Amino acid sequence: MPKDSALSVKPGVTLSVVSHGDSQKVAMLLESLRAHEPGRQFQIILTDNLGKELPDIEGNAGGSIEIIRNERPQGFARNHNQAFKLARTDYFCILNPDVIFPDEVFDRLISTVEMSGADVVAPLIVDSGGSVQDSFRALPRPLDLVRRRLPGYHPSPIPPDAGGLVRPEWIAGTFMLLKNETYGQISGFDEKYHLYFEDVDFCTRARLLGLRLLVDTRVQLQHDAQRTSQKSLRYLLWHLRSAIRFYSSGVYRRAIRM
Repeated sequence: MPKDSALSVKPGVTLSVVSHGDSQKVAMLLESLRAHEPGRQFQIILTDNLGKELPDIEGNAGGSIEIIRNERPQGFARNHNQAFKLARTDYFCILNPDVIFPDEVFDRLISTVEMSGADVVAPLIVDSGGSVQDSFRALPRPLDLVRRRLPGYHPSPIPPDAGGLVRPEWIAGTFMLLKNETYGQISGFDEKYHLYFEDVDFCTRARLLGLRLLVDTRVQLQHDAQRTSQKSLRYLLWHLRSAIRFYSSGVYRRAIRM
């Protein structure tokens, strides 16, 4: 194959999406993906965490769609880890089912990985009103969990550099893009966590391995955060249990000594 032709081939991306009764949101996600990412091959792995909620969906010329139907609901970590075992592309992307692509995203993000040497990248996340979401920050400390629930709390975002890049210590699991080999190097998500702190632990272990996190603010995705743990006692208890696990872990102790 001629050199120029080889360079024009876009790397394939495996998308791991987990649905918890989100069939309408998944349909909107796929429609936005088809509209704005027409030139890339995707392997889309949809995990139906309720077993029979998602309808059968056929792939198209842009790639394949595979559905995993769980016999019983699994946690965030196990769902994405089992999807990764099926990944056959160069890149692996974790994203929420309620994300919307308002424009092309993967060309810029993959270019950011290749040009900057970053290992885990994400775009800027904005809500439907255009407000920037708190989807990346410094390593959260125990007191941060308390401050975030106090009236009048407003996060202080990390400012981007002159090129629009931010180098945080944590990126939310709303959207993460990385090479397959990088996901394997980090050993995936820790399945001992349930719904919360999987992404904090994942990013912290990545940093302990010397890997670099990067947010490209020139690229945007739309997502309206649910903040379920602020509305449900059950989810709040899951959040607290995961927080205790992380802050008592050797991963956290090593990180604060970095």
